[in-house]
Formats: sequence, C-alpha cells, structure tokens
Amino acid sequence: MTTDIDQQAAARAIARVSEMPHHAFDAKTFAHMLRVEPAALIDPFLGIDAFNMPECFFLPHPHGGMSAITLLFSDSPGGVRNRDSMGDDSIIEAGDLHWTQAGKGIIHEETPSVIGQPAVGLQIFVNMAKQKKYMDAAVFKVKRDAMPAGRVDDATVVAVAGSLPGSTAHSPIDDDPRWATHVGILDVTVDANGQVRLPVPVDHNVFFIWHAGDLVVGDQTVSQPVSVLWAGANQSEVPFVQLHAGAAGLRGVLFHGKPLNEPVFPHGPFTGNTKQDIVNYIQAYQDGAMGELNASFSRG
Repeated sequence: MTTDIDQQAAARAIARVSEMPHHAFDAKTFAHMLRVEPAALIDPFLGIDAFNMPECFFLPHPHGGMSAITLLFSDSPGGVRNRDSMGDDSIIEAGDLHWTQAGKGIIHEETPSVIGQPAVGLQIFVNMAKQKKYMDAAVFKVKRDAMPAGRVDDATVVAVAGSLPGSTAHSPIDDDPRWATHVGILDVTVDANGQVRLPVPVDHNVFFIWHAGDLVVGDQTVSQPVSVLWAGANQSEVPFVQLHAGAAGLRGVLFHGKPLNEPVFPHGPFTGNTKQDIVNYIQAYQDGAMGELNASFSRG
C-alpha cells in the first residue's frame, strides 16, 4: 500500500527537541527516559522509557489508573516475558505490542524471554480518564504481522495503534471495546535523505521518539536518543507533522493523542486524579484486590 500525503500543506511547528537522559537500573539494564514539564504537552501520555534489558530486573509490581505498554522494536535481539496477576504469561517478540491497561489494578513482572539476549524497545505510560480509572484490568496484544503497514512519501509506516495514515486500515487494538484511551502510535522508517509528512488531528498532542539513524532539524543533524515535541494540541490548525532523515535514514516512533485535560496525581506505579485515588490503589494492592503474582526470579 502506498499513500501520498499533500506535500503542499504546511507542517506543524516543532516546539522542542530534547535529549532523553540515561538511567541505569543496574550494571546492564538501562533506559533513556522522556519526562516532560509541563506534562500537559504530552497528555494523555505520561512518559516513555526507551529500554535495553538483557537480564532479569523487573520483579512483580502493581499498576493502577493508567496503562503500562511494551512495544519492542522490530530489530530487538530478544523478547520479553510478561506475567501478570490475571494469569497471563506471554512472550512479547520483536515488533509486538503488549498493552497492560491497569484500571483498578493489576500486578505484572517483566523479564527477558532469553537471558542474555537484550530486549530493546519502549515502555509507554498512558493515562486513563477519571471515569475509567476503576475499570477491570485488561490486556491487549498485537503481533507485528497484524499491524497494517504502507509507504507514505519516503517512509514505511506501521500502525501499531490507531490508523495507518491516509487509509482506513487500523491496528487490531482499535476494535476492542475495552480499550480505554485511544491514541495513535506509528513506527516510522524514513529513507536516507528522505522526508515524510504524517497527518495528525489538530486537537492531539504529538511527539516522536528517535530510535536509530539521522534526524534532521533545521541545520542540525541528531543521531542520539531524543524526543521531538510539536506545538501542542489546538495551538495550530496545521494537520501535519514532518520528519526529515539524514544520510543514515531515520527510524523511530510517532505518538499522538487527544489530551484528557484532567488533574494528574502520580505516585510511583499509580496515577490518579486525586490523592484519594492513590490511597485507594495502595489499599487495593495491600488487600490483595489486584491479585497475586509470585516472582519467577530473584536478584540474589
């Protein structure tokens, strides 16, 4: 499938290009993290961790009031084993999406599927609206070969969540009525020295996470972990964003979503609208209402 986007249309202005700080979890496991102030600039997203996990690290831990999502890059050397308190035990392979929608609470554990083969991808945190924060937890899985893909300008685009630009084709996650926070997630690979314009609703926030290659912004070329934020929702009537690649091409993930515009009260793995929400999630976890999950490994 090849899609042509209007090349005469203006592109939404880039508001910020930010380095993603390196955070070491241990001697081998690390992430480059996106946390934005003010947080409203990426609402309904809460943050992104671009991770490299070669060995076991994330013991069973709870979530509530938000979604914790794993998207492995298609060139990830290894996979992720995700176990949860609802009884799911899944292997997330290269290119796959695994969306844990916590709602009123769930416990999960994340480890490499094969110890020593690094799992490389994105951990994505997405908020849930106030009226949905106490839904039953749900898990959505999308295999890479089920995601629609096509050519747009000088790029290959894969619809991880949401619709393929210029097409009615969409990710299977869109069809599940339990999916609470509808967003667009596009895996984008731009040809060497190419460019692509991607349509985004004017009432959505939009940003891009670099994975590999050369990102050209003005007269600068970036070849390192960065995030690109465009002008915020409703700050522009321009329905397109544009990416330019350098000589090495460009690979990354574009995110867009309609802001919830609600108070955000975060506390560790929980995200509420108020302090009382956090108290409720902690109590539910302590009372066993989020289920139980025994660890599959020990750190020693």
